Amino acid sequence: MSNLNNASNSSTNNSNDNKTHVYADDMTDEMRNQAVEIASDAFQRTVSKGKVYGTVATRIREAFDKEFGRGWSCVVGTSFGSGVTHEIKTYIYFSVVPGVNVLLWRS
Repeated sequence: MSNLNNASNSSTNNSNDNKTHVYADDMTDEMRNQAVEIASDAFQRTVSKGKVYGTVATRIREAFDKEFGRGWSCVVGTSFGSGVTHEIKTYIYFSVVPGVNVLLWRS
């Protein structure tokens, strides 16, 4: 297990668009790219009922559970604090929509 509580590095991922920012991560390039792709797709889908950020978080978590095994958690929102313990190579904090952040980890 690895513990990461502070997002100190910020980078822009130019492979998708200039709106994508990875603030902190501990995961493979393949997983990072899939996280960004899945999140971008989740934000583009129409949410007809319920809470938008909760629905997006569920879509991301379910996709990662299916692709990489169960145990993933996801938080999506504009303002939240966190302190999570995660397995090595299973953490990312990023944004694909300006002002909305995604925290995804496996514990």
